[in-house]
Amino acid sequence: MKRTIPILLAALAFTACEKEPDTDKLDNQYMVYTDYDKNCDFGQLKTYYVPDSVLYINSGEKKEFWKGSAANTVRDEFIENMNERFIRVNNIEDADIGLQLSYVASTYTFAGYGNDPWWYSYPYYWNPGYWGGYWGSWYYPYPIVYSYTTGSIIAEIVNLSVTDTKKLPVVWSAYISGILNSNGQLNPEKTEEGIEQAFDQSPYLQ
Repeated sequence: MKRTIPILLAALAFTACEKEPDTDKLDNQYMVYTDYDKNCDFGQLKTYYVPDSVLYINSGEKKEFWKGSAANTVRDEFIENMNERFIRVNNIEDADIGLQLSYVASTYTFAGYGNDPWWYSYPYYWNPGYWGGYWGSWYYPYPIVYSYTTGSIIAEIVNLSVTDTKKLPVVWSAYISGILNSNGQLNPEKTEEGIEQAFDQSPYLQ
């Protein structure tokens, strides 16, 4: 039986002056933000592909990947929830959607809507070309959160079935924070519950 705990839920729509709440004041609660493309018909999207690695966002200049048991836990939990809603395939060419995962190892702040250059030129982020040779840039139909806090997880679903544009649509986004222990390590229980909550509050993903 799933344990019920209090969770702070919020839509992913901020203004430039708004800041993420101090997690030290949330009485050990974590935060789960989700948003999605209201024009996307998720019922038509059946298959998905997920890369083998989780991107690791820190202050370095080169793309890195998150390794170890914690990374495996995060990826496995996302896959478990995705498998309840979509069919996993081994080839990108066979997938309607792609799931990309990132772990924020150090706080990074930015502002952007639509095709902000950060999304397709910053060295950490998934290059649209990873998902195929026809995508030239990203397309976000909603505002993007301005600050990612250390120890947070970013998950996004990209629509690979769109053929009439060179922009890769991101149709779902989740941001999970407040899941670190007091020693700065990922809390497995909070992490699992946070990921499950992201899907629970996204009933359109089916």
